[in-house]
Amino acid sequence: METGENPLAGLNVPLLRRAATCCLVFAAAATLVNFGGLVVVIAGGVLPGWAVSAILLTASLALLLISRRAAGGAAEARSSARQNARSPLLQRLVVFAVGLCSLAGALGDLSATYHVLEPAGPNGCRAVGREYSFLFAGSGAVYAVGLSGIGTRVSSWTTDDGYEPIADGSYQMHWDSNSGSLALLGGRDPVWPAVHGVECG
Repeated sequence: METGENPLAGLNVPLLRRAATCCLVFAAAATLVNFGGLVVVIAGGVLPGWAVSAILLTASLALLLISRRAAGGAAEARSSARQNARSPLLQRLVVFAVGLCSLAGALGDLSATYHVLEPAGPNGCRAVGREYSFLFAGSGAVYAVGLSGIGTRVSSWTTDDGYEPIADGSYQMHWDSNSGSLALLGGRDPVWPAVHGVECG
């Protein structure tokens, strides 16, 4: 390889740009869905919606950076600049909005824990619990996760004294076909409400 040769020159720049745009669109979609509650279960672990958005945003920015490096030559760089000038404001606004929402979600999850609840449903449906506690206040939510691994929030609860019944193992999960029932056992710290339906579409 000659000195000064661009090692990325052989890459398909338009394809990289399209892939970057697709990742950004999916990141924006995940951000919007996350307002209603979103989790993704992968290999038994849980990715909150804000983490999904952050990963897709990072992939989009990385692909965009690689495409600009791969453009290399002056003529291609000018063509790239003209194409990027068509909608830079909208793209930057989307990047800013997704980044801000991801950061807000990460900060909101600083004291939160996620648990994949046992047992799983007979058709592969799973339930994921999110618990959050701060000082003397506690809250939680349950997500219904289908075979795709994508789950949405279906119910929520509050507790006294920051109690976390799922982390404490004080819950019962029962399934009947597509429908499940989560019972939270509060003990001396009450949980409102204590029973929650979980149904995968």
